[in-house]
Amino acid sequence: MNIHVLKFGGTSMNDHHTWKKVLEIISKYEYPVVIVSATARTTRQLIEAAQIAAKGDLDKALVIGESIKLRHLGILHRFLKDNPHPKRPLIEESCEHKLDQKIALLFKLLTYTHKAAELTPAMSDAIASIGEQISSYLLAQCGLAVNQLTQFIDAKKIIKTDSEYGKANPNLALINQKSGSIETILDSGFTPIIGGFYGEAPDGTTTTLGFEGSDYSASLIGGALHAKAIEIWTDVSGVYTSDPRFIEDAKPIPELSYYDATEMAYFGAKVLHPSTLKPAQERNIPVFVKNMFEPEEPGTKIIRDSDHSRKVLAMSFKKEMVLLTVSAYETVMGYSFLTKVFAALEKFRLPVDAVNTTEASVTIALSNSEKLNQLSKELVEVGTVTFEEQKGLISLIGCTISNLDELSSQVFNALDSQDVDMITFTKEKRILSFVVDEEQLIQSAQKIHSGIF
Repeated sequence: MNIHVLKFGGTSMNDHHTWKKVLEIISKYEYPVVIVSATARTTRQLIEAAQIAAKGDLDKALVIGESIKLRHLGILHRFLKDNPHPKRPLIEESCEHKLDQKIALLFKLLTYTHKAAELTPAMSDAIASIGEQISSYLLAQCGLAVNQLTQFIDAKKIIKTDSEYGKANPNLALINQKSGSIETILDSGFTPIIGGFYGEAPDGTTTTLGFEGSDYSASLIGGALHAKAIEIWTDVSGVYTSDPRFIEDAKPIPELSYYDATEMAYFGAKVLHPSTLKPAQERNIPVFVKNMFEPEEPGTKIIRDSDHSRKVLAMSFKKEMVLLTVSAYETVMGYSFLTKVFAALEKFRLPVDAVNTTEASVTIALSNSEKLNQLSKELVEVGTVTFEEQKGLISLIGCTISNLDELSSQVFNALDSQDVDMITFTKEKRILSFVVDEEQLIQSAQKIHSGIF
């Protein structure tokens, strides 16, 4: 079976015009399996409503929920008006009933959060996933209005995870087992439409796969189905040498290896979720990043092996970074000191982006987090702890050591008189990273990209 897994993000689900475009793209495939995000801005609004309810203002939270309902009703009604169909009343009734159900659930969860005066990770996931639950059902019903045999599948029936709310770990064996139902639907001539981002814990509660987790959902399902390809449809023509929203002269990259694309995502590239490529890589399934507004553009192809002749493949950058420095109380503690520092980081599940170390001190660049206060208390037993906030991390990916001197010169020429807090290079990973003040991050990134690319 020639299966293509197609994932459409928030901008693709923005309004009734983009919904029509999504359905047009789907219609060109023999056996498409479709994964969709929530409509644009919905997940942010859901989280905002949950946080407001936890802080005590239930009425304001419910108003946000009502606005989400009205926006989806508007998209639905405009779509059905532009695409008249004899079964419109039935489609409309079905969608409105489902929307009422989901908004009633949202109001119930917000009310519970208000009474508890706390937003637990489990409750946050239950609320945040409602956007995908709504968008996937409505799009499947709108497919029927343009005579496409689209069928909604609740992602909780397929994506089985552990109970690590907020960043759940998938149960691959169960996902492989449950994905058989998708093939049954394809065999019967229907196109499955599934919400991305969320799944189900062993106790039946809703979990999420982390920020931008719909890409991950697509890759998990693509891997389980041994798909011919996984396609990430977005609003840019592939993966660029840097973020085109901030770097005007960024250019699309025709081809990437799984490794380099994963590093780009980890170090801040927004086009892909960092975990997206692992299931595809295990099955050697090519991943394409394409532009839904220019579907004929080739985009970026991501495969196992891809060589490039450039001195740098791409540049990523991250805001809201912190530099953590821990200095041992004793002059020499050696490996024991470092072991304790990294054990504390592991305890609080804080990923590290860059490290500089000596025998008795270590400086670490990591994303700002509410857990840093707890980390600091833990590390006080090891040594003196200092934090420098409002930092940014710039990473040059796909560097070769033979070009390192030249690259370093270009970076410092571009930065001119700006301070650089830390520089790291790893030969094996081929990544040159440096930390600057956050207020200089975008300007620095623009100058460096201009000089190198």
